[in-house]
Amino acid sequence: MYKFILGVGVYFFATLLMSYYFVGISLIKSIQMASLITIIHILIHFIDRLYKRKTNK
Repeated sequence: MYKFILGVGVYFFATLLMSYYFVGISLIKSIQMASLITIIHILIHFIDRLYKRKTNK
């Protein structure tokens, strides 16, 4: 569980830095964008886990 939480934190931080420095948007907009992308990433992870559980039965 800690590995997943740490992975999500690193993913959020990396997305935040990429959007802030490389895209060049404001800090508030980059936090919003990183949050949205991280939520989508978590949802895709859970959907994939449910799909794998369903197909293995």
